[in-house]
Amino acid sequence: MSETLSLPGTVKAERRCPYDPPEAHRRLRDAGELGKLELPGGLVMWFLTKHDDIRAMLADSRFTGARVPFPAMSPEIPAGFFFSMDPPDHTRYRRTLTAEFSVRGARELTGRIERLADRHLDAMEAAGTSADLVAAYANPVPAMVISDILGVPYSYHQKFDHEVRTLRETGGDDQAVGAMATAWWEEMRGFVRAKRAEPGDDMISRLLHDEVEGGALTDEEVVGIAMTIIFAGHEPVENLIGLGMLALFQDREQLTRLRENPDLIDGAVEEFLRYFPVNNFGTVRTATEDAVINGHPIAKGEIVAGLVSTANRDPGRFDDPDRLVLDRAHTSHLAFGHGVHQCLGQQLARVELKVLLQRLLVRFPALRLAVAPEEIKYRENTSFYGVHELPVTWAAE
Repeated sequence: MSETLSLPGTVKAERRCPYDPPEAHRRLRDAGELGKLELPGGLVMWFLTKHDDIRAMLADSRFTGARVPFPAMSPEIPAGFFFSMDPPDHTRYRRTLTAEFSVRGARELTGRIERLADRHLDAMEAAGTSADLVAAYANPVPAMVISDILGVPYSYHQKFDHEVRTLRETGGDDQAVGAMATAWWEEMRGFVRAKRAEPGDDMISRLLHDEVEGGALTDEEVVGIAMTIIFAGHEPVENLIGLGMLALFQDREQLTRLRENPDLIDGAVEEFLRYFPVNNFGTVRTATEDAVINGHPIAKGEIVAGLVSTANRDPGRFDDPDRLVLDRAHTSHLAFGHGVHQCLGQQLARVELKVLLQRLLVRFPALRLAVAPEEIKYRENTSFYGVHELPVTWAAE
């Protein structure tokens, strides 16, 4: 038995509260069923909602991320764009990025992230006693970190970010998506050509000039790698800061605990990753062979979406899953996926979340929401769920 669904991220979802996954997804999970969606051209898309089912699918080599036939996607994967590749190509490209995205690499970036965070907090404080926390802090700091790592101007990332959000929220057609992607790719080619001629102290320069496994990388491969990182980028961190702080503003006891107990921060970051439904669309794969998931047959060529946010609230995996518990002892969440495609940037994201939360809470002890919670507007028609704006104040009450 299955329930017919709409494509996640394309319509406003019914939620019990803004921090919950969509109700339709919860119903499927609690009933132990798969959701079904018929796509143009007769393709079938199945939705997985249980933690164990998604984990098993992501570890199964019969499900590929390289052939997900959505209309806006080119049938050919660009060189270096390893997000949409399988091993061995996927493995080779990921290994070139160990220096920046390993646990050690992420920790070595801590000082740079702290300086960026402090600079933006200084600017907020200098401008008065109120701000939009998203525009002033949660968005620019992670975006600047990615820009610095790559060695591209922040203005490029700003333009990219603005155009992507506008296109998503206005329902741009496939032709508009294609034209925009072509323009972004060409601009990145210009940055790569410049780094080839005059290398700097950045990731693009290193990839162009260092010896790497499998031989030297071409300019086009480096463009694809850079665009993979831009696409994966900063949005999850931004949206977790926005949703997380909004929830804490409404639960002052938890907010006070986190501010007064710095040792809670690591657990709080993991709980934010588990609890908040940032991944609006899920993790999508295509079956390369006939398979069975949770007793349900999946035919070769059919598409499967693992609804990670719903799985992260699975009562079969987590005690009291719908409660935010900053010191939760067991958090084997799927926020970063699982298997060979587990998120490359997960260690960097953890460091960013830790730094941004700690610096913010220390700098503004009186920080609170500046509007009624019901005035907050949420990003529904996007890959990553979050808040458009988060007006805050730290003026004396």
